[in-house]
Amino acid sequence: MPPLPQNRIEHFVVLMLENRTFDHIFGFRTGVNGLKGTESNFLDPSQPASASNPSFVVTNTAPYAVPIGGGPGHLLPDTNVQLCGDTSGPNAQFPAKNNGFVKSYANDLKSWDHVPNPTPDQIRVVMQCFAPSSLPSMNDLADAFVLCDNWFAEVPGPTHPNRLYMHAATSFGYAHNLFRPKAPTFPGITIYKHVEDAGLTWATYEHDYNEVSEFSQINRERAKFKKFNPSFAADVKAGMLPNYSFILPRFMNQTTALANSEHAPEDMRVGDNFIADVYETLQSNPNVWNKSALIVTYDEHGGWYDHVIPPSQGIPNPDGLNSPPPGDKPDAPHFAFDRLGLRVPAIIASPWVKAGTVDSTAYRHTSVLATVKKMFGLKDFLTKRDTTAITFEGLFTQLGTARTDTPRTLKRVPLPKISLAPTDPAHPANRALDETQKAALLRVYYLTQSSHPKGPSIDQLPKTQNEAAQFIQQRYKEHFGPHGEPGVLPSR
Repeated sequence: MPPLPQNRIEHFVVLMLENRTFDHIFGFRTGVNGLKGTESNFLDPSQPASASNPSFVVTNTAPYAVPIGGGPGHLLPDTNVQLCGDTSGPNAQFPAKNNGFVKSYANDLKSWDHVPNPTPDQIRVVMQCFAPSSLPSMNDLADAFVLCDNWFAEVPGPTHPNRLYMHAATSFGYAHNLFRPKAPTFPGITIYKHVEDAGLTWATYEHDYNEVSEFSQINRERAKFKKFNPSFAADVKAGMLPNYSFILPRFMNQTTALANSEHAPEDMRVGDNFIADVYETLQSNPNVWNKSALIVTYDEHGGWYDHVIPPSQGIPNPDGLNSPPPGDKPDAPHFAFDRLGLRVPAIIASPWVKAGTVDSTAYRHTSVLATVKKMFGLKDFLTKRDTTAITFEGLFTQLGTARTDTPRTLKRVPLPKISLAPTDPAHPANRALDETQKAALLRVYYLTQSSHPKGPSIDQLPKTQNEAAQFIQQRYKEHFGPHGEPGVLPSR
């Protein structure tokens, strides 16, 4: 490994979870830009209060798992309604006031979850947030390190475009979760290629689905695509953690383990424990931990309430591509990529940052890419989006020596108990796929179709989460080859 220009941090580890806003997780935490407890939404924000148009006030009583349906919508039209009450998006007629979350969710319950007359208790879920004690691992991490309370998703929409931004500083003009039968890969440059070109190392650590496999310039480098279990712990133990690591959660419930992505309607306790798993693994080797920075964040807001209006000034389109790009589906949303998504939680953990810091700088996902570029001396930026992103390398320069008081473990909430047999139709592993999981399954299907020209057909694809997870992993293996070996540093 060549000497790094900033030798305090040699390992960046990014853990990106799913679909939660800052207020939803940290709004009732003290000392942050959070909630007063009086914020509310009307059922119809365009009408005055009445018996038929009640107000729903924020509370700190969020359930760990959504009690009915798949949770709030978070496509671009949904997000527009949440921001301003209308699908046309924030504009002079409908300015952004973050007043349409209840309206959007009530519509979702009716149209997506088939609840014709949702009750107030069912609707108010979208305004419910977590008390700090409910998610102890996340809050322990915030106590001990840097909590960013002004960090924004890149796109006011769903999972896939936001995750693409974390890898390539663009979604190539796509503003929706997508699969592309004719061109299932992206030829664009990624942070991984830039790290590699600098003579440094990278790896991804997955459970089931891995969107990084969709980038054609790097997806054949299979030594760098690893399974989280057992490779992440093995690499840390052996001192073989790459310079840049990206960790993907388990997106689908399986018979051997529950989804830990925190994507609604999944149980948040599993994801909170997963955060502790990642952190404690890094802590297990002091030689690795003392030169590491762990960034924990969420891809997008998931439709949950947040009181901060996203930035819409000075946000550059990354590459001149608007939605829909050429060849996109006819009903794709129109969007110029000139405003950001909502606030999401973000924590920066390292022995080189001060404990209990609240950083209110206006960061976004591409701030990670821009910071890595500066600290690792990478040659180029990726797009205009990371070129203009505010960086956070200054956080690692405030201490003269690495801290020795960082917690070895985090407090944990007890995990939910599953007493059902794996074959029981009610077991979470046997749930039907949600729309995000279906899109991921189709992306893998088309990505690997050249290896399976005779089938199966789309109609024959798995219908349950456990089957889909197994299908995805098997197709990756058959198309690309086996995953990288644990405890082996990927080649440069």
